[in-house]
Amino acid sequence: MLEFSVFYRLAAAIGIGLIIGMQREHTYFDQSDRHPAGVRTFTLVGLGGAMAAFLAALMNSVAPFVTGFVVVGLLLVASHIAFGLSHRDISGENASTGNASGGNASGGNAPTTSGITTSVALVIVYLLGGLCWYGQLLESCIIMIVMLWILTAKEQLHSFAKKLSKEDVLATVKFAVISGLVLPFLPNQAYGPPGLEVLNPHTIWLFVVFISGIGFVGYVLIKIVGPGKGIWLTGLLGGIASSTALTLNLTSRSRDNESYAPDFTMGIVLSWSVMYVRLYLICIVLSGELAKPLALPLLLPVVPGLAYAAFLKVRSIRGHQEHCGDFSNPFKLGPAIKFGIVFTCVMFVANAARVYLGSGALLACSFLGGAAEMDAVAFSVIDMHLKSGLDIRNLVLAFLFASLANTLTKGGLVFFLGAKSMRKAIVPAVVLICAVTGGLIAFYM
Repeated sequence: MLEFSVFYRLAAAIGIGLIIGMQREHTYFDQSDRHPAGVRTFTLVGLGGAMAAFLAALMNSVAPFVTGFVVVGLLLVASHIAFGLSHRDISGENASTGNASGGNASGGNAPTTSGITTSVALVIVYLLGGLCWYGQLLESCIIMIVMLWILTAKEQLHSFAKKLSKEDVLATVKFAVISGLVLPFLPNQAYGPPGLEVLNPHTIWLFVVFISGIGFVGYVLIKIVGPGKGIWLTGLLGGIASSTALTLNLTSRSRDNESYAPDFTMGIVLSWSVMYVRLYLICIVLSGELAKPLALPLLLPVVPGLAYAAFLKVRSIRGHQEHCGDFSNPFKLGPAIKFGIVFTCVMFVANAARVYLGSGALLACSFLGGAAEMDAVAFSVIDMHLKSGLDIRNLVLAFLFASLANTLTKGGLVFFLGAKSMRKAIVPAVVLICAVTGGLIAFYM
């Protein structure tokens, strides 16, 4: 009896090999180019990986798959050795011909090669064929897409690597240490007095990583696409992750990169607007019935934020502002740790107010909690609505008071910690968003 799943998995392996092979084939610009594999070889190797995994499953042994892997490796080694010998012979002939005719010894049409990139890609395609057989089709397709980007963006990646300094590499290592080595070993457990268990080392350090990570990603984007687009994308991503962390990071960066202050301000205001949209989407995912009641209080403040960010962008374009220096190294752990401590203290005070003052102090608790992070307030208030029957009016007011405090906190960070040129620029954004939020509070009160 035919099993269509078998053919489906084999077809997926063939498709991945075919797509990667076509990309590789497209990079060979001359018929004289020597390369270890083309579109047919990639397709066959992808199929071979799946068939080897199939045989391994039938035999209940990894020997067929490992044998296939070794065979592919040996064929690649033989191909490179053959190319080396051929290249040496042709170079010698060209040199002799050139010397006899008085020409250049390096002349001739010696074949070129694409290095080991194609060989490494071929090995990965073999492994992807095995993944396809074991049903990991989504993972295989994602890896294939990443491979296509890496293989296609050769010039951009090499250009980016040349722009990096030793300090940039050191910053990357530091960020890898705090995120990959420190974070996993911190206890993911809340400490504190009964009812105030908010001191979670893992959560606190995760926020520190958030702040440093946003700055790191923003730095990479600026290096790749330039200051204007890079900071705009950083603001967008920062609003999706944490607008507070984004604000703190760009604010601290502005002191060392004064010429970028207008772009930083635009990125910060954009992240504030994105934060409202992200929060609204989180709320309707948690409870679909909140889509209509929260639309006005959470989406209306987006309008002045986006409008002012657009105004800053247009003014920057009209002013033809040019930056006088390179963007400095992104990694500064000290400010991120300090704000992590402040963040924890504010959350502790907000939870203390909730525990000791009760639900009657809901708006005060929301205001204090919003000063640190909106997500914590959102989850708490929605949980109260679903479990304790909190009415829509108080739920909306809790969101509005929290967002008002959040905007004031982030505006204060920019005003007191940012470059002088950012202070005047950020005031209109704070005033506009707070005015809209205040008007909504008066409407719902």
